[in-house]
Amino acid sequence: MAGSLLAVPVMARAQSPVDSPVATEPPMPQLEAPPQPAGLTDAIIQQAVRDTIAEDPQPLQAPGQGAAALSGGVTQVRLNAAFDQAKVPDCLHGDALKHQPAQIGPIAVVGIYSLPWVVAAVVRGKCN
Repeated sequence: MAGSLLAVPVMARAQSPVDSPVATEPPMPQLEAPPQPAGLTDAIIQQAVRDTIAEDPQPLQAPGQGAAALSGGVTQVRLNAAFDQAKVPDCLHGDALKHQPAQIGPIAVVGIYSLPWVVAAVVRGKCN
């Protein structure tokens, strides 16, 4: 019976709210909404936006003006020219001998006489 008397105070002590870890933590503070500035309404905000736009010395761009700035300008023209120049020509068109000109020294060979150079360009892969 002495063993049961000792167990009762220990059990009562373990259940006391003073010793429990939950009871020792402070309660969570309630979050409050930030205070709203006095007198700030939609009408005041709209008027401020209108005043700011009126003070801006630069006019708004038309929708088509921004597209011209994104086209690349001179750089795009140079890149397009470089790609056109590097493209392998078609063997049945006039630029077939672009990468392999038909010449004998300083003399250019033209017309039907340039046919051997076209065949050589096909064999070497200089045209498609």
